[in-house]
Amino acid sequence: MFEETQKAVKMLPDNYIIKLLFNNLQLDVPEEVGLDKNYKFRYENKVLEINDSFFSRIPASDSYLKRENIPDEVIWIDDPQSEKEKIPGLYGENKMIFEEDYIYCGLDIFASSFFMLTRWEELFLPRDRFGRCDESEMFVVKHRLYTRPIVNEYIRLFRYLLFRLGIPIKESTYRFHPFITHDIDYLFRYASVRNLCQNLAGDILHRKSLKIFFQTCKNYLRYRLGIIGDPFDTFDELMDLSEKFGFKDAFYFKPTVKGEYDSTYDIRDKKVKLIIDKIIRRGHEVGIHPSKNTFHNLNQFNREVTRLNKIYPGISGGRQHFLLYDLPITLHAWEDNGLLYDAGLGFAFRGGFRCGICYPYPFFNVLEKKELKLKIRPLIVMEGALLQYDKEKSLDLIEQEILDLIDIVYRYNGEFVFLWHNDHFYRYEYQNHAIIYKRIIEHIGLLTHGSMSR
Repeated sequence: MFEETQKAVKMLPDNYIIKLLFNNLQLDVPEEVGLDKNYKFRYENKVLEINDSFFSRIPASDSYLKRENIPDEVIWIDDPQSEKEKIPGLYGENKMIFEEDYIYCGLDIFASSFFMLTRWEELFLPRDRFGRCDESEMFVVKHRLYTRPIVNEYIRLFRYLLFRLGIPIKESTYRFHPFITHDIDYLFRYASVRNLCQNLAGDILHRKSLKIFFQTCKNYLRYRLGIIGDPFDTFDELMDLSEKFGFKDAFYFKPTVKGEYDSTYDIRDKKVKLIIDKIIRRGHEVGIHPSKNTFHNLNQFNREVTRLNKIYPGISGGRQHFLLYDLPITLHAWEDNGLLYDAGLGFAFRGGFRCGICYPYPFFNVLEKKELKLKIRPLIVMEGALLQYDKEKSLDLIEQEILDLIDIVYRYNGEFVFLWHNDHFYRYEYQNHAIIYKRIIEHIGLLTHGSMSR
């Protein structure tokens, strides 16, 4: 089939999206299904035609990379699987034709999926004050689609259309999988007197709380007397909770050294190495959390990967600090350094589906028209996006939002990538957050063990 595809769909660079849907996302379409140009799928005397509304009108394989090709509005198409539901589209038309041996789908699911998965719109979007792509300008945010894994919806629709035509397809082998991760921005709260002073200044200037200021002083005194441990050293508690449900967490460390920009601990420090050794010994993963500048300073990125590999050879993935990415350049640097996955393409100020999907998938560099070996494991929720920045919502409401996202991922048998920082567990000002975290992990645990018997 894919020999035919290579000839038929020349406007899709390397036929990335067709290959992705059929191979990587396990649609399992029989080899007997042929593909003509303009997305006509043929099986015996049956034809499924998907509207080719985008790439067929592009004169060159990379000329779609223009601001004017970013969609303006959502195309809502009736979901044939439900009388009440509609599916959001980015390209195409609201039209469906059902005949005995022919189905026409007006929604261009291939161009719409390509837009979401490659993130090519981010080439043209403004940056926020940190250098991140301004997520408020993303199509799915502007149109309030970010809580829907719309590519998963396209996959489900496509499977249904094939089934309705009588084209045999196998059931997907994907099953719900939690991927619990922790970015280690700060390893110790009381690493030094200087560190203590910084925290106390933060209590006054940032948190604006005398109560927290005095509590920090009290906790530091108790720490110095050996009554309590460092509140950021939560590794045993996090691993204990995950192991209760059979999960293995991933801990992403900043490979910075003392005195280096963005350094909050020295990766070469003996205390750090002991923590890493403990994580590995217990069977959890250690990964990389490159510092702020590395998203556009590739030399620094290369140094940090090399540095962490010397301590823990064979790291496979991680996430950029502050979710700073310059796509596709940053991710190509990950590829060039032999990393296998990135788990950072999510939102900084909300939960949801930045890439429109809850499955891992190989990234496509639109500038070089090259499919990477690097897998994207889309970040669904970062605790700080809701608990730190969404001050107007109650903790109960925020917790429910996270649980709702988990349930959505579960419905699609996807991977729920979850970020919770180690320092958001036992800080005094975050003491209620730990309760939420435990309930979330328990909820995931119940779903996971339930899914094993499905």
